[in-house]
Parts: sequence; structure tokens; C-alpha cells
Amino acid sequence: MNVNEILDDLKSKLTGDPVKDGPFLRSQSEKYREHEDYQQLNRELAKLLFQISYDDYYSNLSAYLSQENKDVDKALENVRKRYKNLNYTAGINILEEIVKNNMLSWLETDEVTYKSFGTPLDYAVYVQLYNPNKEIRAVNCNLSDVYYLYGVGLSKKEKFAEAKKALETALEFNPVDAEIILEYLELLKSIKSFESFPEYCTKALKCAVNKIQLGKGYFNYAFYFAEKKEFDKAAKMLEMSRIFYNDDIIESELEYISRSMGGKPPVHSASELSSFLEAESIQPGPSAVVVQSAYQLAQEASRNLDYKLSKFYYEIVLELTESDEIRDTIEELEQTIRDLA
Repeated sequence: MNVNEILDDLKSKLTGDPVKDGPFLRSQSEKYREHEDYQQLNRELAKLLFQISYDDYYSNLSAYLSQENKDVDKALENVRKRYKNLNYTAGINILEEIVKNNMLSWLETDEVTYKSFGTPLDYAVYVQLYNPNKEIRAVNCNLSDVYYLYGVGLSKKEKFAEAKKALETALEFNPVDAEIILEYLELLKSIKSFESFPEYCTKALKCAVNKIQLGKGYFNYAFYFAEKKEFDKAAKMLEMSRIFYNDDIIESELEYISRSMGGKPPVHSASELSSFLEAESIQPGPSAVVVQSAYQLAQEASRNLDYKLSKFYYEIVLELTESDEIRDTIEELEQTIRDLA
């Protein structure tokens, strides 16, 4: 059946009661998951559910979904434990149940976009980088983490096409989570898809909230240049990576580049690296948007007398800038927290 025929059939089975029709439509969304026009069908199902009754939809179905999602965080912790034990199948099974239960828990419109930000910092960075012209609403559970972990598990099982869709969905919910972006880059390496690779390297650098993420962003640029046989550029990016990130994989990549160049590449000065980054339009060091956003959130938390939260954000600033002034501020906050204990 085509999409219209399926929709006509489903409409004939609706009762008008969102408490019954909501779960029914969600089950049908799962049923037709392999349909060739699944994405179109899923959008139409979401619209259909919305149109049943605006008031009842929010009063009944949202309450239903809220009840369904109250243990999602606990479920995600169980997934992480299973992944740690390399039991990816069990973790994937848990995640698929969460995905099924939340398949129609949001509806994108011309006026509203639904996001799943892990922290207020994510929200602040998103607003500045993307300048959205829609109202931002939060989905009722951490769906960016759900789809991120789903993508990780599917990648481990070498189901790369499904993993790619899952990680892309995670990035739709949270486009500024550097961990998701870096995982997506790993997937692109696995499937040897490099067309959009530089774009996501750039995104990783713009969203990095710690040195490791920053270093991995530069390392991925090095990997990309090496794939293009531009080994001098790759070597320079490895130098940038090493400033922020120390890992055996850097030395392994350097050995490969050295063999390819017929000798170990030269070490470059800071000014040479800076000129190179400018010429390639690559971000030099930490993201100003991340640093400024974390600083503003730290100040706001201090004004609200939430000193632990303020310390948390100042530590992000310190991690990225190594500012002595910020270090002193953190020490003062620590003393304040001890005095109040």
C-alpha cells in the first residue's frame, strides 16, 4: 500500500480517544518502519495524531508520554552498563523500546522546533551558532542521548546504515553536542564517507567543551587531510591535536604520515600553525562562543547564589583557557562552598 492508502486505513480505525489512539498510531509507526516511504508516513502519522484533538492531545497524550518516560534516565544508565560489558545487543534492545515509546512525542512545525539539550550551555551555544527563527521546545526525555547510544551500539554491531540514521537523529535533537559529532565522524570513517567530513570537524571544534574534544576535532582534520594525501596539512593538524590531546592514535597517525612523506615532517612554530589555520579557515583553539557562554552562565549562577553550578561552568572556562583569573575565581568559590557547608 502507498502512504495515502495506509493513512486512510488507519483513520478508519481511530476511536477519537487520544489515550487509545496515541498508542495505536505509535504501534503503526513501528509496524511500517521498513516501508519505503517510512519518513513521509511517520510525518503524516504525527500530524494525524496532532489533529485528533489539540486539547486532548496535550492533556491526555502528553500525560501518557510523561508517565512512559519517567524512567528513561535509569534505562540509559542500564544501557551504559551493558555497553561497558560489551553486551551491545541488550543495550540496543532497551533503546529500541524507548525509541518506540517516543516516536510521536514531538511534532516539528513551521513555528516550533523540538530539541533535547543536555545542559543550559548546550542551549546557549545552539542559539548563538544557529540563530533559530523558531520557538524551541524541549522533548520530554533526553532523546539526543537515546539516539546517540543507539547509534554507538549499532556501530559496534557494524549496522552502519542504521547507526548513521540514529546519530543524525541525535544531532537533530542536539546539534551542538561535541560527543555526538565526534561519534558521527567515527562512523563516517567506518563507511569511508568523506564528503561532509570537514563540515563535522568544524562543528566539533565549535562545540567542544574540553581539551580532549578539541584535540579530537583537530585529529579528525588530520585524518581527513591524510585521506586526501595532503600529508603536510595532516602533519600540521596533528601538531594542533597534540596541544590539547595526548593519545597513542596521534603517534600511530604520525608514523603513517611520516612513511607517506618519506621522513618525519618538520615541527612548526605557533605563528606558522596560526597562519595555516587561517588559510584553511579552521578554528584556532577553543570556541569563543563556548567560552563566553560558559562564563556568562557561571556569572548568572553566582548571582543566583548557586555556587556549585557557578564553579561547574567556570571549570569549563578554565579547561579551555587556562586563565589564572578564572583559577582564582574558582578557588574563591570553593572557599565559599566550604564556608556554607
